[in-house]
Amino acid sequence: MDYINTALCYTGSKYKLLDQILPEMDYTKKYFVDLFAGSGVVGFNVVPHYEKVLLNDIISDLIGIHKELCNNPIDFINNLKNIIVDKDDQDGFNLLRDSYNNKNTSEKLYALLLSSTNNMLRYNKKFKYNQTFGRRSYNNSTEKKLQQFVEYIEPYKNKLIFRSESFDKIKINVPSMVYIDSPYSNTEAGYNAFWNKDDDNKLYNYCKYLDENGHSFMLSGILGEHKNNIRWKLIDNLIIKYNYKILKHDYKKVSRSNIDKISEEIIIMNY
Repeated sequence: MDYINTALCYTGSKYKLLDQILPEMDYTKKYFVDLFAGSGVVGFNVVPHYEKVLLNDIISDLIGIHKELCNNPIDFINNLKNIIVDKDDQDGFNLLRDSYNNKNTSEKLYALLLSSTNNMLRYNKKFKYNQTFGRRSYNNSTEKKLQQFVEYIEPYKNKLIFRSESFDKIKINVPSMVYIDSPYSNTEAGYNAFWNKDDDNKLYNYCKYLDENGHSFMLSGILGEHKNNIRWKLIDNLIIKYNYKILKHDYKKVSRSNIDKISEEIIIMNY
């Protein structure tokens, strides 16, 4: 099956795992929640199968990119082209990054992503964008991906709901399928500045809340040891109570510690 890819490169994007993840979703529910939307690739690919799809991410400008590309793509892309820097313009990139950190907008964030190393997002602990210049820019491939995405999502945009809140603030009032791809606390992805160990406990309790209130959930994670032989205790606690399936995926491309191994991806389901 062909899946639509969003125009966002994002650490941990599940695009290459969709053929393993999507068949395992609970399609008996009418509503779908992508609790940590990131690139949006999961939520956007299931939208034909649900009456409503909510995409949430704590990074508001990330949600802003998705929202604008769905609802106002022509103006958004034109504004983007006006601020994008040339692939050889490192000074321009540094100025754009400073501008974003002083006054953030979705267009600036997307322009930075297109010019950053590996097109990937990274924030420091002060929540300032600090990814390095990648000597790349808006190109024909970007144009094609944007056009394909905008054409794909047009018939479904009235199904979409966008939120930007901490996951534990998302209260769901009708039985829903909830996909959970939170930051992995035993890795060092660039968006982990927005996550701490206490959030693991909150997420465990949130999964219990979903289960006890008639919702279906699927949580993605890494099974076993990862960086510095650290296990993700959240996974250990959840697999005792719920069903799970092991997937395979190579994450070494996005690893900051150059780990040359295959990570064991796992999906955990309460159905």
